[in-house]
Amino acid sequence: MTMLSSDAQIRYLVQWFQEWSDFQRSDFLPIMAEKYVNKAYVNGIINSISNVDCRDKPMSLFECRVKLFKEWFMQWSVEQKENFLTQISEIDSVFAEKLNDEIQNGGTHQSNHELVNGEEILED
Repeated sequence: MTMLSSDAQIRYLVQWFQEWSDFQRSDFLPIMAEKYVNKAYVNGIINSISNVDCRDKPMSLFECRVKLFKEWFMQWSVEQKENFLTQISEIDSVFAEKLNDEIQNGGTHQSNHELVNGEEILED
């Protein structure tokens, strides 16, 4: 099996991102934010444990692509990571804004929570 170059990996991911629905993009958002925040080793252990899959059915195409993103991202240079981020931002500026917010908050995804007058409100 021939290994893809990092540039080819980025081209694939950009193409896949363009094909994803808004729902899939929202699922991808916290995953991407976490990679750009570069969380501590402890979180890496937690995430590795959370990736253990005990279900009987095979992964969806989306899940396979996210798995590849996680594997490939670790091998990219800082320049390549910035290039990927730039391309995604050019495709979907709303996603880019949400991603920036996630990165600023340390990659903690809280899309179903909202603070109103200091109290946490669950959104439906």
